[in-house]
Order: sequence, then structure tokens, then C-alpha cells
Amino acid sequence: MSFLPTLAAAALSGAISWAGPIDRPTERGAHLRPTPTSGGVAIMGAVGLGVVLLVFAAHVRSAMDSRLAATLALALAMGVIGALDDLFDIGAKTKLVLQAALAVIFASFVAHVEVLPLGLGLNLALGHAVGIVGVALWIIVATNAVNFMDGANGLAPGGQVCLFVAMTLATAGNPLFAETSMVAAWACVGFLPWNMAGRLFQGDAGALFCGFLFACLEILSTAPSTASPGLGLYFGPFILLPFLTDVLLTLAVRARRGQSLLQAHRDHLYQLWLRKRAQPSHVALAWRMMLIMAAYGVFGLLMLACSPSVQPELFAGAVAFSALAWAWLRRRLERVGA
Repeated sequence: MSFLPTLAAAALSGAISWAGPIDRPTERGAHLRPTPTSGGVAIMGAVGLGVVLLVFAAHVRSAMDSRLAATLALALAMGVIGALDDLFDIGAKTKLVLQAALAVIFASFVAHVEVLPLGLGLNLALGHAVGIVGVALWIIVATNAVNFMDGANGLAPGGQVCLFVAMTLATAGNPLFAETSMVAAWACVGFLPWNMAGRLFQGDAGALFCGFLFACLEILSTAPSTASPGLGLYFGPFILLPFLTDVLLTLAVRARRGQSLLQAHRDHLYQLWLRKRAQPSHVALAWRMMLIMAAYGVFGLLMLACSPSVQPELFAGAVAFSALAWAWLRRRLERVGA
């Protein structure tokens, strides 16, 4: 059954590769020909099909069905917002407000956390209101991190595969969450060849849907009411660090320059890599990123095997390493051709 979302995504991608909104080449873009951006619809359709099949699979029935159903409904709504932006360009501020509304709805009515582990047995009590705001911010940041990294063929979709596979392995104790994560991974696998070939983009629809779904699955698997032993609160951010690092540090650089944080740009590290390479290859870049994401996934799983009291420190170390590696690589690339 797990392969069905792959087949569905591949088939839907092929069917809509000639249709939908078109992303035309721009000065900030990384592609040279007009390309349909409706691939996200194929991903959402394949995930929907896979989850419907899960509902009828007795071995994953659970009291958590209602929470997961609400999560999927909100993720689809996020994908619809992305599709509207692909079609009509609703604007960054409007899109951000709508994203925030969905994130707050999830945190208020589906799941949130009220305790932040600090390490060494210390915990910070956040309370109800702060817990909701914190989870909403995590969802917004994670969702946009995936979306902002969706600027080169195979880059974000390949990373999404790694994220959902790691989430599948981490949530093995809860078959419903694990199967849902695997369905999302297979759906991205089915779409990936079309994107690698530059024939179809997932657009904001696919990136926002997948980013939102991943962020919410992290919280569902962490919240105290989860039936199975919860993931550490730091697992999701850990395996998303390659995306988070480039997005947040790039925004910090732009803020220091006094540049708009909502305006489209070409300052991300992956965009700099494509500009500075003598013969840039989207496929080579995508495979490099997938290897990096896979490595973070492996180390994230190893972190889960450690005592919860040291996981915050391990995460802090990973953040420091990621920031230093980003800064070193950026300096190297900026020297090329200087």
C-alpha cells in the first residue's frame, strides 16, 4: 500500500505537467523556461489517497484519528493558500496572515506543548498561552523554511523525502503517525523525478502543504496527550536544521543590510552556489542537499536514543555547527569570481 502514493503522485504529476499556473523565468529565478507549478496538487492528492487507505487499515486505527484528521485538513488548507498564491500572487503579507491563522488554530485546538526542556533535568513551564504562541511560531517558521528553499530543481522535494522518512522512523511507536509520514514521503518520491527534470514545480501549494504537515506531525508526536512515548521537542527542528539555517541566517544578513525580509531575493546559500559554479547543476545540488538532510536525519534519530536530559545540549551543538558551516561555505562561495 505504501507505494500507491508514489504511483498516484507520479501519475498526477504527469497528468498536470501541461496545466496549471506557469512560473516564468525572472531575474531572481534559477530556471530558464516557463514551467507549470501545479505539482503540489499532485502531492496533496497522493497524500489524501494514502491517508484514506490508512483509515480503512485496521492496524493503524487509533483514538488519535480525530487529531490527525484535523491536522490533515489544516495542511490541505495551507496547500490551498499556496495554490491561490501560485495562481493569483496574493502577496507575502496576506499569505503570512493566513498561515498564522492556520497555525494558531492548530495550536489552540489540536495540539501544543506547555513545557520547554532546557537540559540537565531542567524544564521551563510555558503555560497555555505561551505554549500556543510558541507552537504557532514553530509551524510558521518551519512551513516557510521549506517554501523558501524551494528554488532549485529537486532541492526542497528531495529534502521533504528525507524529513518524512526520518519522521517515519522516529514515530515507529505510533503506527498511525508513522504510516502518515511514510505516505507523505512516498508522495514526494513520486513527484521528485518530474521536478528533478525541471518539467514541473510543486509551487507554494506543495511546499506549504508539506512544511505545515511536517511541523504539525512533530507537535502531535511531542504533545503529552500522545498515546505513544513522545518524541523530544528538538527532533523536528534538528532534522530541519539545514533548511532552517540557510533561511534564518540569510534573513539575518538581509536584515543587517536593511533589506526587506518579505521581498523575493537571490541571497540564499543554494542560490549563491548556483550563481558561482562554472557549470551549475540543479541535480547535483539536490543530491548534495539530500545527503546533508539524510545525515541530519540519522543524527536526529541518534539524539532520540540519548537521555532526554542531554537532548537540548545536543541540539544546541548542532545549531552551532550548522551556523559555522553555513558561514564558512558562504565565505568560500563569495570569494569565487571576486
